[in-house]
Amino acid sequence: MVYDLATGDDDVVRVGAHGGWSFGVEYGFGDLAGERLTDVSRNGVEAVHLHPSVDHPPATFSYARDGVNVCGFGIGEEVWRWGDQPDFLLPELVAAGVLHSDGEYVRPEDESYLDQERHTLALIESRFGLFLPRDVVENERLPAFVIA
Repeated sequence: MVYDLATGDDDVVRVGAHGGWSFGVEYGFGDLAGERLTDVSRNGVEAVHLHPSVDHPPATFSYARDGVNVCGFGIGEEVWRWGDQPDFLLPELVAAGVLHSDGEYVRPEDESYLDQERHTLALIESRFGLFLPRDVVENERLPAFVIA
């Protein structure tokens, strides 16, 4: 299938499984996965969503479980957390040296944005057991679906 994302109104998602998690990589201009996260997580399912937001940083992280948006935050903006349990990952953010226990930043203000991101992304990877090798996404033949 050839699909021109520049002219279409729909997104394309490639799906697969790795390391005990199912995954979807969405291509397009919307963020449909983020909007549907609670639907995806119904009936005891856990769902993690990382939206890179390259056109409008920061990247965002969201975690839903059993139909509930548990927590989320901007990567590099962890002081502003949301969800039904916005402090769900606060102990991990403190242990990773990202935030103090009161929710304020630990990292120096002049630290590079990439270094700040690495700490948070590493804790998300560790906490949820996420590891998706680049080769799986870029080189494996994965089913693709057009989503409206």
